[in-house]
Amino acid sequence: MKSVSCKMNQMSREEIDIRRLLTRCEFMAKDDPHKDWKLEKYILALDDMIKQLQTLPRKPSKDTMMGYIKRIDFLKGLVNTTKLTSPVDRVAAVQMLPKSSTTFNDSIGPNITTQIHQKTSAKYNRELRAELFHSDKEDGIRQRLTSTNMHDDDLGAILKYNRNIQEKIAENMLSMTSSIKEHALAANAIIKKDIGLLEKSDKLTDVNTSKLKTESLKLQEQTQSYWRCWMWVMIAFVLVVFFNMVLFIKVAKKSI
Repeated sequence: MKSVSCKMNQMSREEIDIRRLLTRCEFMAKDDPHKDWKLEKYILALDDMIKQLQTLPRKPSKDTMMGYIKRIDFLKGLVNTTKLTSPVDRVAAVQMLPKSSTTFNDSIGPNITTQIHQKTSAKYNRELRAELFHSDKEDGIRQRLTSTNMHDDDLGAILKYNRNIQEKIAENMLSMTSSIKEHALAANAIIKKDIGLLEKSDKLTDVNTSKLKTESLKLQEQTQSYWRCWMWVMIAFVLVVFFNMVLFIKVAKKSI
């Protein structure tokens, strides 16, 4: 508990708000993403909060930031599956949801994300089986009427089902590739920006070092010139005193 408290104290207020809202969205999705219409609005708000967090000077590490983005993308994909009308489409879409969330550095995120994925996948599979069972019953009635076309109809349904699954998988793979590319470009832009700031800091340090050396040389030259000046003044003073003493001695002898 102490380590968690220390970690929370090191976070910015914006990051704490993101973690709390993200955890709430995950619990809402685990319950049932169809029930609460506010889930999609919360996810859109998380998108804006993540963009704002990336612009702050006190932002988390790149791994932590990518973890937040992946969890939000998972919730986006989950919400998008609820908008599909066909059970076949929903099963294909939920199978393509990112499953790499188990690597996130969060005590709640990995477990609840896995639970959401398993629960949603099981639900859509049940719906698909129910529809296929209902379709099979209708096929049985039609089979009694047209027994000669039964084999062709079943084969066509299987081929159509497999074709739909393959098309949805291909579409989701293209979508995931595009999303990964966007995240890579965003990370690349952040890295380039940080490198630019480091280069500016190095140049400023070099300029300050050069100025410091120049001022040190000037100070050293001035110190040496002052020392020479005082040395000549002391020599002149000694000579004046010496000549005055000689004159005083001569005058004193004459008076005696």
